[in-house]
Amino acid sequence: MITSANLATPARVALLVLAGVTPLAAALPEAEILARIDQRIAAHRQGDAVVSVITSAGTPVRQARVTVHQTAHAFLFGCNIYMWGRNGHAGDEITYRRQFANLFDFATLGFYWNDHKSRRGQAAHTRNEQIARWCVQQQMFPKGHPLVWNQADPEWLPRDVDEIRELQMAYIDDCMVRFRDLIEVFDVVNEATHFDRARFVQRAPKTSAMWQKFGRIEFTRQCFQRARQGNPAASLLINDYRVGPAYKALIEKLVDDDGKPLYDVIGLQSHMHEGVWSTAKVWEVCERFAAFGAPLHFTETTITSGKLGFRLPGREKGPGSRHLIGRPFRLVKWNASTACCFHTLRWKRSAGGTSPTGVPGKRRPEDLSEWT
Repeated sequence: MITSANLATPARVALLVLAGVTPLAAALPEAEILARIDQRIAAHRQGDAVVSVITSAGTPVRQARVTVHQTAHAFLFGCNIYMWGRNGHAGDEITYRRQFANLFDFATLGFYWNDHKSRRGQAAHTRNEQIARWCVQQQMFPKGHPLVWNQADPEWLPRDVDEIRELQMAYIDDCMVRFRDLIEVFDVVNEATHFDRARFVQRAPKTSAMWQKFGRIEFTRQCFQRARQGNPAASLLINDYRVGPAYKALIEKLVDDDGKPLYDVIGLQSHMHEGVWSTAKVWEVCERFAAFGAPLHFTETTITSGKLGFRLPGREKGPGSRHLIGRPFRLVKWNASTACCFHTLRWKRSAGGTSPTGVPGKRRPEDLSEWT
């Protein structure tokens, strides 16, 4: 059986010591932020190495010419892989898989509960098993997203909230145990800070009512505890689009009875529908959550290709789109140096129409080549 045993588990990647993290204060000038970034790059992401070239007898080789090729790194760069097997034409599918494997080392698989058309969800699991095995064959980390999110109710869900909770916990058990040898990274709970927004309560009334009864914090804690039981070695994420005080307050309470964090990684969404984040905002967000001493993953990033706004009627390319698309790579440099441990930048859409929010995405597998 193909497993991920030959891959270095992200949770076991050597972590950087958090150093130089300062309390949030007045906004720093951009020049000061960039200077601190350069300092942290030198302190946390650079090092010296001595290479000794010797013969089989142990004699040093003088004036040896050495060529070094980097084959892997701790920086995770990925995308959702939702279009795998869904590109229609065989040629498009081949192109999609080739471009995806050439560009990314991290792939997000959909584990949306409402996608399961039966209580056991066998069909969805079969597809995810196929994708996860393919990812492992490509030396790519697969990640499950999300185990718990009240985006929509499964159509077969009963009305009794206690039964819904048991079914939700059983789904967590099933996923964590079934994929124990294939997927070691999971977004456990998604957007807990705002589960009770009107749009979601209307779209998922049963799941939202269950969450309301058991409580935002307590239900989230129970989900993490259940996921940990299913796979104690997994790397578990809390994930949210709110990256301000509300999320910080939730994370502070996401601990066990002994005060130990129930999460391994903090997930940060960075949807930029209203404009690309400034240097100061990236710095502020990283500083706020680096204080927890856990790895930070930028789990979801959206850069619109045309006019700004949360919902767009169709794909519109504006004159500034190239400038907007180029900015995330500078954002990556900033994020990777702000005393965080390792990171994931996951593009919200890589191909295939619009995102769930209505923002147009790329439409052809060949578009992945723009990032190579």
